[in-house]
Amino acid sequence: MRVAMLLRRPVLLLLVLGCVVSLEASGRFSLRLIADGMISFAFVPLIEMASLALVWRSSARRQSFARAVDLFCASNSPWLVWLVAFMALRAIESPLQAVSTPIPVLWILAATLAIVAVWAAYLDLQLFRATLAPAHPVRALVIQRLVAWSSGIAYFLGIAIWPSIVGFVRG
Repeated sequence: MRVAMLLRRPVLLLLVLGCVVSLEASGRFSLRLIADGMISFAFVPLIEMASLALVWRSSARRQSFARAVDLFCASNSPWLVWLVAFMALRAIESPLQAVSTPIPVLWILAATLAIVAVWAAYLDLQLFRATLAPAHPVRALVIQRLVAWSSGIAYFLGIAIWPSIVGFVRG
């Protein structure tokens, strides 16, 4: 039961990310591309869980880690809604529109991402206040976000930037 609770929402996140990858890569849902996207982005829930573990271990209230992950991943809902809306937008675009998105649409997407980020942070703060870190909820949120986002960005960009760094060092 705990394993199911631990994995259900992280797997849902991976499924949505896999669908986004498939739709962006081919314009349709392909089981092979969905699975590839899920594997490629498995670092996202793993980093979320690792960063949450730091906060959970210092928590005064002891939830099971599986329950803490399940509650924490519920705050991915704003991101999931945004990703589904993004996929709906991509589904109605022509191939030309998909590769040449107008600047105003990019600004709207950026604004909605900012709203989603604030909404998700608010949900996490409420969770930390009520359940995981009632003594220091803001500190717990900052630690979790710093660890998760910096690790995620380093992992995601590190793979792409590594050849450039090696080339620069070799001169």
